[in-house]
Amino acid sequence: MIAKGSGYVRGSGARGRLVAHLKYIEHRTMSERETRDDRRIFSPDEDVVHRGDAVADIMDHEHRNVAYHKIILSPGQDESVTDWRAWTREIMHDLEERQGKELHWYAVHHDNTDHQHVHVVLAGEGENRETSKPEQVRLYAPDYQFLRERGREHSGHEQEREVNAWVHEADERDAQELGGRHEERAPLEPAYHASGRGDFDR
Repeated sequence: MIAKGSGYVRGSGARGRLVAHLKYIEHRTMSERETRDDRRIFSPDEDVVHRGDAVADIMDHEHRNVAYHKIILSPGQDESVTDWRAWTREIMHDLEERQGKELHWYAVHHDNTDHQHVHVVLAGEGENRETSKPEQVRLYAPDYQFLRERGREHSGHEQEREVNAWVHEADERDAQELGGRHEERAPLEPAYHASGRGDFDR
């Protein structure tokens, strides 16, 4: 699982740069595997968000130090993802729990390179869950490591490992019942493979 920051934005001009960034990730050249609906901006609660509404919410929650963060999430080769929106929401929900804040974020899924990935824009300010007061959202190296761990946990990795272990045990039982004769089976292939190495569009 790759989780990396592709930069944060602050200062004058942040709104214009946010509009340009969202427009770019919505409309960057698509692959044959993608449709216009695949490129819709989504949020924690909505599958389709108008760009203007996303910009307004992010900028309503900008902090004087950071207007917003840009994050890229991509699963590793052994981490299958079938529902990209649900996967992203689970990861970002876990980040909310870790931060103790209500976070304001919007995302777009890309399948236009060898490695599928999700671009996330996260507002620089969120509400403290206990006090409801706005606080700066800070992301440090341990937070990105946390995102990597949660992305792996929410992928099909664990389920595939358990299924393959079950198949191996079944093969061993069959071999014992057949007097030691054992036929090898290929491991089950995950529904999706994505490399965690490089090759992300900006």
